[in-house]
Amino acid sequence: MRTMSADAACRLQAAPPEAGRVHSVFERAVNLDWHDGRLLTLHGPGPLLAPFAVALARFPCHALKPGRTVRRRDDSIVVDDMVFEWRGAVIVDTTMPDGARGSSTTLLSRLPQPEHASAGLSSTIARRARSRLAEGLRDRTPEAFVDGALGLLGLGEGLTPAGDDCLVGALAVVHQFARPWLSTHPEIESRVKAASATATTTIAREFVAHALEGRFAESLVDLMSAESAEEADDAATRLLRTGATSGADTLCGIRLALAALATDEERSAWR
Repeated sequence: MRTMSADAACRLQAAPPEAGRVHSVFERAVNLDWHDGRLLTLHGPGPLLAPFAVALARFPCHALKPGRTVRRRDDSIVVDDMVFEWRGAVIVDTTMPDGARGSSTTLLSRLPQPEHASAGLSSTIARRARSRLAEGLRDRTPEAFVDGALGLLGLGEGLTPAGDDCLVGALAVVHQFARPWLSTHPEIESRVKAASATATTTIAREFVAHALEGRFAESLVDLMSAESAEEADDAATRLLRTGATSGADTLCGIRLALAALATDEERSAWR
């Protein structure tokens, strides 16, 4: 194992001998149904694609099959005849930093308009949910924010539906620029997390749960903490390469939340 999130490192260390099972296998990633009831992802070299991920030096996992038992042996996990050792892996902090180093308006000005977002985000249901989410942020009303978030859960198709990706992007902004408000209203996390258990896919649920806790994919953390237009452009490019539309849908949520947090004076300057 080359790098892993701090969350993944803790969960690996806490694993019992029978650590879990293979949940799903894809071309570039394997999801493990871990003993704690949540997912752990293994993927190839590169930035961590999820806050619950481990990046391997190489990715030989295509031969794995869903349902296979995953065992822990000292500082390794073993599946069939494959051994993945985590000793010496670099730990990456995927927690979103606060926004003390910049403003939401500055960041918004650096972001590209996503060109290939999912059509599902333009549906009547999605527009209402996005509007309610923005209203909740703009007016600091938890009920409106939760209403919008619940409307986005499971909206669309795929492993991570467009609505969930959009919500994760918005939550990245909230954790960076409005974390005290979120901390003051723990019902936001509890209600959205409870609803996500049945309202969306298993993989999307994991992303949403971690986003509510303030942890995100490495490219998203890099984008939100960029200190220059060049850094923001590089991170946005990496984010937009995620999935068919997942990166673009996440960027839609980021832009929505940044605009909602802007002051009246700033919004007037854009018109």
